[in-house]
Amino acid sequence: MTLGEKIQALRKQHRMSQEQLADRLNISRQAVSKWETNESQPDIERLVEIGSLFNVTTDYLIKDGYTQTATVTPPMRKDNDESIVRTSRISFLVSTIYSAATAIFLLLGFIWGLWHPGWIIFLIPPIAARFLAQFMAKNAEEYQAFEDAIEREDD
Repeated sequence: MTLGEKIQALRKQHRMSQEQLADRLNISRQAVSKWETNESQPDIERLVEIGSLFNVTTDYLIKDGYTQTATVTPPMRKDNDESIVRTSRISFLVSTIYSAATAIFLLLGFIWGLWHPGWIIFLIPPIAARFLAQFMAKNAEEYQAFEDAIEREDD
C-alpha cells in the first residue's frame, strides 16, 4: 500500500473529505489530492501532523510492509465544540425570547381580557420543533445505518 493510499484510507476511515483534511493541515485540497494519487508526497512536518491527526506512526505511513492497526477514533475537533456552544447559546436566546413573549401575551390576556385566536401561534413553535427534532434524529439513525452497510460491503 502506497503512502497516498494510506492517507486516503485513513481519511475515509475518519469520515473526512479532502477539503476537511486540507483545512486541518492548513494546506490546499489539491495538495491532498496529489498525495492520494501519488503525484507528490507530503513533507516531514506534514507526515508528523498526519500521523498525529489519525493516531498512527510515521513508520506506518512511510514503510510499505509496515503494518499497524490504525485506531478509528475521530480526532478532537475544536470547531465542532465551538459549533455546539454557539448552537446552545442561540437556542437559549431564542427560547428566552419566546418564553418572554408568551408570558407577556398571557398576562395581557388575563389582565385586560385581550384574548385573540391568533395567539395559538405561540403554541406552534415548540410543537413543530419537537417534530423536527424527532424527524432529524430518525434520519440521522437511517443515515448511520446506511453508512455502516456501505462500509461492510467495502470490506
